[in-house]
Amino acid sequence: MIRAAFLGFSALAVVATAAPAASPDPKAMRKALADYGKCIVKREPNKTRDFVLGGGFISRRDQDESILLSAECMPGEEMVRAGLAARGGTVSRARLRLPDVMIRWSIGQALFDRDQAKLTATDFAGVPALAYEQPFPVRTTDRDGKPIPAERVAEQQRRFDEKAGDVALSRVGECVVRADAVKSRAVLLTPMDTPEELAALQAVAPALSNCLPQGQTLGFDRMSLRGTLAVAYYRLASAVQQNGAAS
Repeated sequence: MIRAAFLGFSALAVVATAAPAASPDPKAMRKALADYGKCIVKREPNKTRDFVLGGGFISRRDQDESILLSAECMPGEEMVRAGLAARGGTVSRARLRLPDVMIRWSIGQALFDRDQAKLTATDFAGVPALAYEQPFPVRTTDRDGKPIPAERVAEQQRRFDEKAGDVALSRVGECVVRADAVKSRAVLLTPMDTPEELAALQAVAPALSNCLPQGQTLGFDRMSLRGTLAVAYYRLASAVQQNGAAS
C-alpha cells in the first residue's frame, strides 16, 4: 500500500489522506526553523555543510555535531515541543531538542539560500546514489546477554522507526530531484507559505508520485516536502560542483 499525505496540497492528484497539523501554528513553526537554519549556518558554516552532505544523524556523543544544537540558534521550548509532537516523538525535558530531520531540513534550505548562485545544476546523471546513515537495529539484550527492559526496547523501536522513516523520505527526495531538478530547485526559490510556494510544490507532484516506494506509508506537508527537496538538491548540486561539471 502507498499512502501519501499533504498539508495544503488539495489540488494534488496523489493525495490519499490528510496528515495531522504540524503544530497549532505551522507558519510560526516554519519561521522559527528557518531562523534557526540561517543562524546556525552563519555560526557554523563548515559543520553545517558537512552535516548535510554527510547524510548522517546527529550524535549526542559527537562534540562537533552537538554544536548544531546551539542554544543561541535553537527555537524556544514551546516550538521544540511542537516539532517533537509533529514527528510523533516523546522526550524528557533533559533531552529536549528538535528531531534530526527538522534540523537537516532547516540547514539544507539555509545552505541553498547562501549558495544558490553557484548551485545551478539540473543534470545529476553522473552523480552516484547518495549515501544515508542507517539507524541502529533494535537490541533486546545487553552486552552480557541479559534482557533489556521492555520500555527501553520500545524506545529503541520508536527511534529506529523514526530514523528509518527519515531515510525513506530522504530517498524519495533524491528521486524527485533527479527526476525533475528544475522544478525541485524552483520550490526552494519561493517564499514560504505563499501561493507561489504551493504552486511550485504542486508542480513536482508527478515526479513525487512516481518516486513513492511501494509498501511504505509516507506523509508529506509543505515543510517536510520542501525540506526534503532542499537537502537532496543541495547534496546533488554540490557533488556536481565539486566535480567541476555544473550543468
